[in-house]
Amino acid sequence: MAQFRVEFVVDQATGKYLAELYNPDNQQELMVRTEAIYASQAAAVIGLVQLFKDAILKFPSPDAKPRVQAKQKRRRTDRKAAKKRPAKKAKKAKKAKKTAKRRKHA
Repeated sequence: MAQFRVEFVVDQATGKYLAELYNPDNQQELMVRTEAIYASQAAAVIGLVQLFKDAILKFPSPDAKPRVQAKQKRRRTDRKAAKKRPAKKAKKAKKAKKTAKRRKHA
């Protein structure tokens, strides 16, 4: 199980506390730093615990179906470009039609 190293630091400019979370695999790598918004170290601890609680409550239940990401709609310009480029069969049919017209008038 991963264990985060958390340090609570006083911001010298504001006098308020911030929390720093370090990578569980590499204890020297800083992953997240909160803003200096906590009046005391105890308030920073409570704020960080609440942050984790909020994140966990948003997890789907284990028996929930996985969410399917909605397909992006094509942009209007993409649709226009697709319409302008006729398929190979359509090109051949158009060419054959022109040739037949020329023979008829000749």
